Amino acid sequence: MFCLLTGSVAAADTSNYNAASMIEVTDVQISPDVLMNGDTATVKVTVMNTGDETVAISRAVFYGTDISVLNSNTYDSVGDIGGGTTKTFTFTIEADGSDTVYYPTFYLDFRDAGSLRYPVAVKVQSNEVQISVQDRPDVFTADRKETVTLLIGNPRENTVNGVTVTPSGDGIESTQSGYFVGDLEPDESAEVSFDVAASHSTDLICTVTYRNGMNTHTSVITIPIEVGVSKTGPIIVINNLELSSSGGSYEISGDVSNAGLEDSKSVIVTVGSPAQGTDPYPNYVIGSLDSDDFSSFEVTFTGQGLTSVPIVVQYKDDDGNDYETSYTMDLSSTTSGTTSGGTSVSSFSGTAPSGGGPGGMGILGRSGGGLGALPITQIGIILVVLVVGLVAWRKGYLGRARTALKNLMKKKE
Repeated sequence: MFCLLTGSVAAADTSNYNAASMIEVTDVQISPDVLMNGDTATVKVTVMNTGDETVAISRAVFYGTDISVLNSNTYDSVGDIGGGTTKTFTFTIEADGSDTVYYPTFYLDFRDAGSLRYPVAVKVQSNEVQISVQDRPDVFTADRKETVTLLIGNPRENTVNGVTVTPSGDGIESTQSGYFVGDLEPDESAEVSFDVAASHSTDLICTVTYRNGMNTHTSVITIPIEVGVSKTGPIIVINNLELSSSGGSYEISGDVSNAGLEDSKSVIVTVGSPAQGTDPYPNYVIGSLDSDDFSSFEVTFTGQGLTSVPIVVQYKDDDGNDYETSYTMDLSSTTSGTTSGGTSVSSFSGTAPSGGGPGGMGILGRSGGGLGALPITQIGIILVVLVVGLVAWRKGYLGRARTALKNLMKKKE
């Protein structure tokens, strides 16, 4: 009786072990597959009963050094796994050690036949998303929008998700409040550009937020912003100034050039206080002035007792920001020469005109005599020419023709 019972027990043990030996680990998934220090991840271990007989399971355990299991008691009671069926065990772990590869172990305890042990490789790598500056101005013009280009790179061995870049900083205004990159695969990078304006010298702070699995991380770069005079913006220069007067009004003509590296838009030349612009050219509109280009201008103005006059050039950049440059012409230090008809003309280095003086050449270039010595027909022709010339001068036709001719001659040079 005893021997028979012993034989039956031995046969049962052999059968249980044979059945348990058919349990295999068929799949392991870790998300994220590479952790950063402090990250939380899920480990899913799938086992399959490749045999035909049901196997009784007591519990499933997962533990290891420097890897914390946050749900260690979840599978204290499991049950049976039928033949040809699978079962998945999910554990939540936390990386709280240095960067390396850890091997926590999955244990499956059988009720009647020992246990199954399976080590799982868990990699911890704390490399963060990298940010580098690709392009930015050396100097920012106050409140002018400039483009800052960043390169966002993923040096990790796994994909990071939901990558977002956000600019900020004291005195910083950005056209884009943020930039969504999305996923970055291993060794992949993406360019991000922001149109940024700074009111004063400050720091531009760019924050990159991303997810590694269920874990949110940030990388930050601080970019010093120096506000001053742009090295590439338009540089307005005025030269070849000439001053003339007629009656109580003055006319300044000259050339305005763009010596900068960028084009200027909506260029207007006028005069500043105490001078007052008057017809026909209170404001001279040039329009667009390309880099290394120039244009002639004429401005007419009035003023009592002027010793100097500010010449003001107003213009815009490509973003529509307004700029103004002023040049002062000293009228008290110029010398004047009187032309026929009582109109005086002077250069930038001359004195303010004081009107025509008596004597000298007559209106037709002859000395003495006057109109009385001429035939009536010639006098009539001369009067018609004078009237037409006077009307053309008051309408501004002569000034425009002279400016057009001057531009043509300079471009031919």
